[in-house]
Amino acid sequence: MLALAERPAAYSESALASLWSRAHTLADALVTEGGRRLRVIYPGRQSSGAGPDFRDAVLLNEDGSTLTGDIELHTSAPGWYHHGHQTDANYNGVVLHVVFSSKGHTSTRLQSGIDAPVAAIQTVASNLESADDYASPGIPALEELRQSADIGTTLDAAGDARFLAKSHGFLLEIRELGVDETLYQGLMEALGYSTNRKPFRELARRVPYRALAALRDEPQSVRLLALKAMLLGASGLMHLVREVEEREQLRLMQKRLPKVMPIAKRHWHLFRVRPPNHPVRRITGAAYLLDTCLDAGLNEILIDTLDNGGISQLNARIEQRPHIGKARACDIVVNVALPCLHAYGNTRGDDSLVQAVRDAYAKAPKLQDNEITREMRRLCAIDKSVKLNARRQQGMIHIYRRAVRGRAK
Repeated sequence: MLALAERPAAYSESALASLWSRAHTLADALVTEGGRRLRVIYPGRQSSGAGPDFRDAVLLNEDGSTLTGDIELHTSAPGWYHHGHQTDANYNGVVLHVVFSSKGHTSTRLQSGIDAPVAAIQTVASNLESADDYASPGIPALEELRQSADIGTTLDAAGDARFLAKSHGFLLEIRELGVDETLYQGLMEALGYSTNRKPFRELARRVPYRALAALRDEPQSVRLLALKAMLLGASGLMHLVREVEEREQLRLMQKRLPKVMPIAKRHWHLFRVRPPNHPVRRITGAAYLLDTCLDAGLNEILIDTLDNGGISQLNARIEQRPHIGKARACDIVVNVALPCLHAYGNTRGDDSLVQAVRDAYAKAPKLQDNEITREMRRLCAIDKSVKLNARRQQGMIHIYRRAVRGRAK
């Protein structure tokens, strides 16, 4: 087999990603094109979505300080500019640009104006090619979990810690905004998934719950249309509604509603967004969900559903097919509805509600795996012998974020 340095410059990015995923096995520091020495503690988790190729990498500077951020890969350094990353704020978290060939570049300019160093890894490629694919990075908290006598119990405790932290955050918001507004903003942000959380949160700010609740007295025949028109109009995405007749109805309804400055299209991330996750579909789903809750109030409806049907009915209440699927609904219940209701119960001193929420959280079924839970399975050798549910998955996320991202603090 040819040595990497002898291979053609068209060496693929997928092969480069395979090499970088083993960068923590290097015995010596990685030297950037500018002469900076960096030791790779954790190369990061490989991302499948738009944006940088690896997230949450942990690097160690020569002075012992820790650098945490994203990694972008290109076969040659000019690829950064060919792909337009220098104008894309999604790449502002990049702390190292890893390439096969630097082409004379020592640094890479981010949209923020900061320069990220360039590291060409052809000189260490042979060491990386022979490295163990399953070597664990040297992060103590992850190693502790790997060596735990009872991984399930450890994950339960971490899952509870994450839940209580979320509840505390919602408690502060409830005191400022009220429970319905807090629930609504949390639900909207969760509908944005990972790529559109910020614009969904901004949409909830521009069209607050109280504005939507004012539509409760509209005739039932037009109320849903009014909810969709208000939300889609403020999103700036109404033109993406596919059905021409529905789009025209929405525009006519929008003229009757209070004017709201729409969000600029550039704030939405639509590239490579899977159709089920498209903002128009999720905004439509939010309108359907809110339409079922306006009469009694969002908070009261969710509490009543929990009291009378438990976690399964609460999941079903959030689900609004085909706009909000079962997997996304379950995720919203665990990450938003339950911790928010827990916080509300604490503000009122309602011990029965607090206990009902804790019981529901303990019974919440396993959620869909995401990049972090998949990475934690790999890093910590969590196999099928460990029975996973939503609580334990939340524990995996809690440990990952404290172990990896917390090192930068």
